[in-house]
Amino acid sequence: REAAVLVRGSSRLSVCVYMALVQLPTFSLLALVAIAVAEDHNSASWQIKAYGSAAPDFLAASATISDGKNVLKKGTNGWTCMPANPRGMSDPDNGWLSAHEAMPVCFDAAGLDWMEGWMSQSKPVMKRDSYVWMLAGDMGEDNSTPMTMTQAEANGTWIESGPHLMLFPKDPESLDSWPDDPFKGEPYVMFKGTDYAHVMIPLPGYYAYSPADKAPKGFGGAAGGAGAPPP
Repeated sequence: REAAVLVRGSSRLSVCVYMALVQLPTFSLLALVAIAVAEDHNSASWQIKAYGSAAPDFLAASATISDGKNVLKKGTNGWTCMPANPRGMSDPDNGWLSAHEAMPVCFDAAGLDWMEGWMSQSKPVMKRDSYVWMLAGDMGEDNSTPMTMTQAEANGTWIESGPHLMLFPKDPESLDSWPDDPFKGEPYVMFKGTDYAHVMIPLPGYYAYSPADKAPKGFGGAAGGAGAPPP
């Protein structure tokens, strides 16, 4: 009974865990506390891990981690990881539902130049090209039109991405002759012909959120999509 009360107080505990507690009275209280702590998505520790998941461990370990307003962890390697979902949190009281919803990016100084242009909706002014990591994927983009927030609003091809690396060019016109089909499995251009044109480089798990009939042939996958979504 005490365990059931404690479960009700944790809004992020899943129904399946709740049912397990009801059916298993001997469930360890220590394990319950561990789950509750792990589900606190407003904590600095969760945010550092979530935003750092945008980049490989060896890069994120020494990167600055920011929530967009405050530095949560000061880095030493010139890279910064932060959430980049312009839609905001679907549940502000409890934080981002997952790293995937937060859409964290990890960038260097040149990547920041592009990000500042993107966030101010002005043309990015860059000193050089830059690679930017997004290993937690994104919540979906119209591949043709920047700042399209929902699939219902999309005029072009909609794709929700899994892990990928991006190339932000100093000169977006240099990508005019590149392919822009997101479902061939090869690097492709997103936002072609705009100031925000950049190369998307799919990595393993990239098509985890894509319909099975659109993902590249041979990708495999599960019911409802081309593969199991990353955690």
